[in-house]
Amino acid sequence: MRYLFSILTTIIFIFPVKSQEVLKLEDVIKLALENNFDIQIAKNNEQIAKNSNNIGLVGGGQSTGGTVSGGSTGMLPQISISAGSPQNPLGIGQTITTLKYSNPASDITGQKLTSTSYAPSIVGTWYFFDGLKMFATKNKLNRAEELSNLLYRETVENTLLTALTSYFQMISIEQFIKSLKISLLLSDEQKKLADQKLQSGSGSKVDVLQTQIDYNNIRVQIVQQQNLLNEQRINLNGILKRQPDKNFSVPDTIIIETKPEYAKALSAAADNNNTILASKKSIQIDELGLKEFRANRFPKIGVTGNYSFQRTSNDIGFQRLNQNYGYNAGFIFSWTLLNNLTTNTAIKNQTVQLESDNIRLEAATMLANTNLYKSFLSFQNNLSIMEIEKQSVAMANENLHIASERFKQGASNYIEYRTVEQSYEEAQFRLSQAAYNTKVSELNYLKEQGLLVH
Repeated sequence: MRYLFSILTTIIFIFPVKSQEVLKLEDVIKLALENNFDIQIAKNNEQIAKNSNNIGLVGGGQSTGGTVSGGSTGMLPQISISAGSPQNPLGIGQTITTLKYSNPASDITGQKLTSTSYAPSIVGTWYFFDGLKMFATKNKLNRAEELSNLLYRETVENTLLTALTSYFQMISIEQFIKSLKISLLLSDEQKKLADQKLQSGSGSKVDVLQTQIDYNNIRVQIVQQQNLLNEQRINLNGILKRQPDKNFSVPDTIIIETKPEYAKALSAAADNNNTILASKKSIQIDELGLKEFRANRFPKIGVTGNYSFQRTSNDIGFQRLNQNYGYNAGFIFSWTLLNNLTTNTAIKNQTVQLESDNIRLEAATMLANTNLYKSFLSFQNNLSIMEIEKQSVAMANENLHIASERFKQGASNYIEYRTVEQSYEEAQFRLSQAAYNTKVSELNYLKEQGLLVH
């Protein structure tokens, strides 16, 4: 252990690292939530659903597919102001008149008649009873906003899973690169030792050449791993909406923070899994849509009122001025008794749609529980593998130290030493991969419970 500690200390001086940003786990989460394109779009969709959830959009007379549309029926009255129409425009008009009488002296030919017309009006209408459809519509808007929140959460979960997978892959690669650098230092020592033995006559040229080949092979592995590290860094920068050449480093440790407990996870999934919750929310929305359709069977009762002012003046003629103004107010009542069975058909179709929604919920629940159990087993098994690999690395370290001392003392040849060194490299690689696989399975285990965002 003292031997390996001295090597690790030496690495600090032989492989200097430029000062750069250390990207922590909380930084990844924060940057993803703030900058990721998919999350920003999902957040805007959530805001649209929130904006649409207001009493001003409740209404629409006869429901068409359970959707929300504007109309005279709703929680707020409809108020309009008009000041003319294509048939009776406001402003100035001119009419050319030609009249023929029995007495030619009374005839009028091409006389121009100029007139002015004003007819503004204000009308207000409010149906305060529509079979309680307006309340069903408002509740449906509430459920739609909640569904958009679930879709936003799902986008956040998927994005974080992608970002954290790249992040922990970088840590795993960094761990393996460090172990390769230790092997490179050891290989360099063996290369020098083989050369010394050759100079003293106790070694062979074969060992010198083989140590150089193995030394170069380790250097190649470091470059390859560095390339993989750069790819993951670029991928993560893209997810976090940063420039691809933005350089940063990551911590050197992967920490497992969760224990695999299936009964507890199953309960959490029922309460938090986004797929299950979204399916339940869709059922609620369609149930409210059914209430909307049924409300179309009832009459509509409301109040209406208007105030109008009309003034028309002519330059000549029998009627030089015509002026009317006043208000009207009262109740209005309408009841659609027959609409070609449109309402009945819509109710039947919506009932069938609800049956399909319940089937989808059952399928979603089964799929979610299946994925949860898979992630639980994967997490549990990967934890066991990681513990075994830790033991293998500890034994590989000790074995490497023994083999190195034996080679120095001439008690073994280089081939024996190199075999032990390769075993050490493989053990380090397997441990780094086991730690990464365990962390990814933990993330999936949390995601299937709906707890990754938490």
